[in-house]
Amino acid sequence: MTSDTIHGFSDALADAVARAAQATVVVAARRRFAASGIAWGDHLVVTADHVIEDEERVRVTLANGEQASAELVGRDPGSDLAVLRLPVEVPTPALAPDGAARVGHVVLALGRPGAQVQASLGVVSALGGPRRTRTGTLIEGTLRTDATLFPGFSGGPLIDTHGRVVGLNTSGFRSGNVTVAAGAVTAIAQQLTQHGRVRRAYLGIGSQPVHLPETAGQETGLLIVSVEAGAPAAAAGIVVGDVLLGIEGTPIIRAEDLQGALGPDRVGATVRIALLRGGAPHEVRVTLVERQR
Repeated sequence: MTSDTIHGFSDALADAVARAAQATVVVAARRRFAASGIAWGDHLVVTADHVIEDEERVRVTLANGEQASAELVGRDPGSDLAVLRLPVEVPTPALAPDGAARVGHVVLALGRPGAQVQASLGVVSALGGPRRTRTGTLIEGTLRTDATLFPGFSGGPLIDTHGRVVGLNTSGFRSGNVTVAAGAVTAIAQQLTQHGRVRRAYLGIGSQPVHLPETAGQETGLLIVSVEAGAPAAAAGIVVGDVLLGIEGTPIIRAEDLQGALGPDRVGATVRIALLRGGAPHEVRVTLVERQR
């Protein structure tokens, strides 16, 4: 590789950073160092939920140095995403199409914890398909990179060599640094903008995994250990001692499966629930409601 080629590639990366930097902002909502955010259109900024420690005092600094107080529109700890509304419009970045990022692609993590944008170079190490968080939020796609997330980079963008946003970087997951794919950010941001939270269906039971006899058709299910008074489960006649086997034909073998079955699309829906009661198959219909905080 010649020096001219290296210089050209270096210039291309610097140009990509300059384009995306206009939409990368400072988010100050905690006592320690500030974090970053990304303009997402219609006076909105997306950032990492864990950097919002003081909801009443959120200050955003734009690329041009202008400062503004931001309103917290909604937040979701499960996906570690939050949406802010500004009184001013901010230039929005180009988003990379779904599937554009591939393992091995060169990417840059950007952050603006202070006046100047900062960047870290890396490659896409792994791609993740849809995943359900511990609170039930469905994240359609994630990425792993070897780019370093310096202090204050959470909430900032991961960009490709064209300056397009591939996703939002965060250090807020137990599994380490993760990039939430741009398409997933858009989907969750829409829910937060409309409802202030990610809606989740509510059944109203306490459960624990239990091994089942071979005649049950699956190795494990969820033993019902408590039923909340007035909850949908109670209204449908589910009782302590029942074993939850499935919802709408999908086997429920662990708590994560139950969380996955109680997504926002199930709020208000009437679903078939397969149970094991006294060792015999039993089915009830339950109308799910929205979980309230």
